[in-house]
Amino acid sequence: MPLDQSEAIILRTQNFAEQDKLVVFFSREKGLVRGIAKGARKFNNRFGSSLEPFSVVRIFYYEKERHDLVTISNCDLLESAFDICRDPRAACLFSYLAELTEKFSPYRAVEEKLYRLLLSLIRAAHGGQQLPYLARYFEYWFLKINGILPDFRVCQKCRQPIKNSAWLEPHKDGVLCPKCAQEKKIEIRPDLAPAIDWIKKNPPEAAPGLEFRAEDWKQLGRVFQSIIIYHLEETPRTLSQLDF
Repeated sequence: MPLDQSEAIILRTQNFAEQDKLVVFFSREKGLVRGIAKGARKFNNRFGSSLEPFSVVRIFYYEKERHDLVTISNCDLLESAFDICRDPRAACLFSYLAELTEKFSPYRAVEEKLYRLLLSLIRAAHGGQQLPYLARYFEYWFLKINGILPDFRVCQKCRQPIKNSAWLEPHKDGVLCPKCAQEKKIEIRPDLAPAIDWIKKNPPEAAPGLEFRAEDWKQLGRVFQSIIIYHLEETPRTLSQLDF
């Protein structure tokens, strides 16, 4: 059983058996992986704080044939998220990101863009970036990476440019202008467009160069989250914990 290693982000852990932990991590080279960290619940265990959620680590593991779970032998901490997650609001945000990553990502599928997105958000949070902005930034690029981000600029039905308000199409794969929309449930207001353009063109650590109220960020979140929920076919458990 050859030893493998990878740079990875710890998404979550849970107790397993008497002294072990089940670890879900997102690897730069292997994508979503689940494994058992033997003895991780023992006092003075060799893992230390490296298995804390959203730690960036160099993880060492080996695999057995016909086993879905790898066995984690060691873990070197590269970047800690401990200081970030001491803030309950930040901890809720990163739990939300972890849940979406785990539920959408195929097992063992390499997703370099998503890995780089998560890593950039961790570093932006370290730099003091606003949490509501980071939430919207992740949702936009998460939808984009997964190929389910609608084109907000053109009406899905008549193909005319959107100049004022638009509404999400019922199947969430486009927007409809006021003339074409029958179910006007989720509005994309024209004043949300600058925020979408900013997210599209700037890295997450860049302070948003626009005047945007807390309620505006929430409204943009409702748009993105409705698309996520539609495709996930359930409401993420952690979404209820976000207050932005």
